[in-house]
Parts: sequence; C-alpha cells; structure tokens
Amino acid sequence: MPGPVAYGKGGVEPTVTDTNVVLGYLPESLLGGAFKLDREGAKIAVQGIADKLGIGLMQAARGIIDIVNENMFGALRMISVQHGYDPRHFALMGFGGAGPLHVNAVARLMGSWPAVSPVSPGVLCALGDATTQMRTETARSFSRRFNETDESEVQAILNEMAAQTRAELAAEGIADSDITSLFEIDVRYEGQAFEVPLSIDAETLARDGLAGVAARFDEEHHRLFTFNMETAHELVNLRAVALGPLLDLKPPVLREGNGDPIAAKLRDHELWTDGAMRPAVIYDRSKLRAGDVIPGPAIIVEMDSTTLIEGGCTGIVDSVGNILINLA
Repeated sequence: MPGPVAYGKGGVEPTVTDTNVVLGYLPESLLGGAFKLDREGAKIAVQGIADKLGIGLMQAARGIIDIVNENMFGALRMISVQHGYDPRHFALMGFGGAGPLHVNAVARLMGSWPAVSPVSPGVLCALGDATTQMRTETARSFSRRFNETDESEVQAILNEMAAQTRAELAAEGIADSDITSLFEIDVRYEGQAFEVPLSIDAETLARDGLAGVAARFDEEHHRLFTFNMETAHELVNLRAVALGPLLDLKPPVLREGNGDPIAAKLRDHELWTDGAMRPAVIYDRSKLRAGDVIPGPAIIVEMDSTTLIEGGCTGIVDSVGNILINLA
C-alpha cells in the first residue's frame, strides 16, 4: 500500500497520519527533518471526507482523530475494566511512532495519569525484544475435578515439565542457577466454557496444595466477574515456564535542568485545539533536560516519534528522559 497522502508515495485515501498533519499535530517533516510531509496533499485528501459530510476541513479532521481515540479507548477498556481493573489506578504509556501523538487524549478518556511518552518510543518494542528474558514453556491438558485429583500426580507432572523447560534453556547456554521455574494452572468452575490462568511457584503449591489453588481461583474469579459459584473446581491445563536471567541495564541519566525547556525550543507553531488554530511550541526532545516542564499545547519531535501535549496539560521530563504528562 502506498500509505498516507502526506508521505508523497502515491497514496490517495486519507489516513490517520494525514489528519494529524492537517491538524498540525505532526510538523512539516519527520525523521529529524529528513522526511518532508505534503501538508497540502493531506488537506485535499481529508477535504474529500469533509465535503461528503458537509462540514469544514478541520472539523472533519478532528472528528477522525476523535473516533480513532475512542476506538483505542474501547480496546483499553476491554483489557482493563472488563477484566476488573480500574484504569484510574494506572498510568498510560504511548509507544511506537504514533502512540505518543494519541496518549494524552486517550489518557483523558481513561482517567489514567500520567500519560507517558517513553524514551525512544518508536523503537521501544525492538528494545524490549533485544533485552527481554529468555522464556520457554510447555503445557499439558489435565481435565479433572479437584476432589478427584491426586495432588502428588499434579506435582509430579509439573516437575517433569519444569525439568523439560529448564533443559531447553540450558541448551541455549544458560546456567541452571540463572533459570527460574514457574507453574501456571488453568482453573474453572465445573460447566464453565472458559478458565482462569493462575501462576504459582513450586513452594507455594507444595505448602498450600490444591485447596490453596482453589482459594486463589475464587479470589481472582470474584475480582474479574464480581461473583463466585458453588460448583466444583476443575483443573483444565498445567503449564511449566522457565525464565532466563534479567539483563541489568542501567538507563542513562539526563543532566538536570532548571525546569525551563527554552534551550530545546525549535520554533513556534500552530495547531488545532478547542475549535480553533492556536499557538504552540515545537521542542527537540534530544535537548530536553531532567525536570524540564513543558506546558501544552506543545509538540516534541525526535527521530523515531512525535509527542503531543494537549492544552490544559503539562509534561515533565523525568531523570531518564520519559515525558510524564498530567493535567495542569
């Protein structure tokens, strides 16, 4: 696919990127200024939608962004509220090339503060892949009521699978002393069509037995669904997981600033907010210092991503360079 019209690679249909360009949320160039954007082309593309709806260009562009943010909000509700978690108890991190453009708006919808633009957001997934723990696991079906299950049989199967997974990591050159084994047990009430996975270590399982597993399942089921059932507990699957050592990577610490980000200012700018084009400032993220306070509306540019701080919000740079956005 040729992609956004603003990229000048043959795209003709408006995209989310095009609407961000039209609204001024993406500046005139990306990749540290090396990749110029076609704002006029993006306007023409979005104007086609505006004409069909009988509204103005900016209203159409803002409407597109609002729908996109609501869709993200809906997806986040599925993995938070619908699983028994209150999003107001969590921060919200936006990563990838476009995540930091939307994280402030989605945080408003979620009530999740701060909204975090992490260091190097565009390559955060690659960093995670390069630094993650090595992991291997194996699973075995084991469908049986708790009251019909021999605990020693369960323990023997888990120990057998743990030995298998530890051997797999050892074959990758990891010392046995650096390997951690965990167990996971899928449990449900008899007759349910789904199960709840529970993590447990060997010591806890040996100490508390299946009665302890049942108690943990009841607690988790009530947290997720607000009720428990009187029917029998049933095992479904057993898993053993082996983990390699965590890499002890120390992030670089930024030089302390005085709170004023003026040294990182690139230029004044205008963007669409609260129904009009309003003044904003574009900052170079590489020149920000720890403790810098960035009032919105503002845009922070870097090689791999762009961060938008909305009006009525403030971004604070922490000691390692994350930008923590909160309501002003």
